[in-house]
Amino acid sequence: MTPVLIRCSSGQTGALPTTRRVLATAALVLAGLASAATSYRVRPGDNLTVIAQRAGISVSALKDANPGLKNANQVQAGKTLRIPNRQLPGTAHRVKSGENLIRIAHRYGLSLSQLLRANPQLGAGRPLRAGASVHIPGRNVAARLPRSGSAAESPAGSRTVRRSTPAAAVRTASIRVSSVPAASGWLWPVPGYHYVSSGYGDRVLDGEHEGHYGVDIVAPQGTIVRAARSGRVLESRADFERGWGWTVVVEHPDGWITRYAHLSANLARAGDRVVQGQPIGRVGSSGRSTGPHLHFGTYMRWNPKDPLALY
Repeated sequence: MTPVLIRCSSGQTGALPTTRRVLATAALVLAGLASAATSYRVRPGDNLTVIAQRAGISVSALKDANPGLKNANQVQAGKTLRIPNRQLPGTAHRVKSGENLIRIAHRYGLSLSQLLRANPQLGAGRPLRAGASVHIPGRNVAARLPRSGSAAESPAGSRTVRRSTPAAAVRTASIRVSSVPAASGWLWPVPGYHYVSSGYGDRVLDGEHEGHYGVDIVAPQGTIVRAARSGRVLESRADFERGWGWTVVVEHPDGWITRYAHLSANLARAGDRVVQGQPIGRVGSSGRSTGPHLHFGTYMRWNPKDPLALY
């Protein structure tokens, strides 16, 4: 097989000058513009004021995103509204005992590389001192929506759920589970495809040093991705702000967490209970990626671990 170099979401340790912090922050805000709104189907009894409060935005921002609306107290049930993403200002995070950069980045919806670009004095491998201050840059985040009313949720009996982000869909899986785990108890997420184009750990990509906290498994577009272990789906969404693209994150009972990123389709929804071997997505090239592959990451309570050490 001809080696393929895949650029994947990961942390960077290359320092940027402090004077470029403002530019880095601005770039993070602009990065979310490609997916700057979420669809919401109006329910009986809704009005713009209630919807705006649930989404964490102002009524004026909601009206700006839907210029055809006039009256905040009159909106037709069944109508689809565009809910703009929220622009959060920069802030400071005080490090707590036991925290690391991965955990802090996840808390604020950032990738490790985004957090490092905003804090050039930090290094991915350096320990954090409790009480230290970490700069959290301004960022674009998805609007909060009530679970039962969002267009991102599937109505009863529906097989396909449409999202505002193109080229992917969350669908109910109808493929029979038939996979055998390794002796370690972990199932390889794409059985039959074992070529890893980029391994775990530090690497140099395009002349830059970065930490790659997962492995890139090359497989054809649309290949079924299976849950490595049983657990509960923490996330199933289009995470373009952090470069993951369409991603599924599963929490397992003993503290392990697995991430399946750059998918072309998600086959499980947040809150679902999945069993080992169940189809949860399809291989794709969404997000920060240059070719079809699965980014497979494993964490122990959000501390990254090498997936290959588990097989």
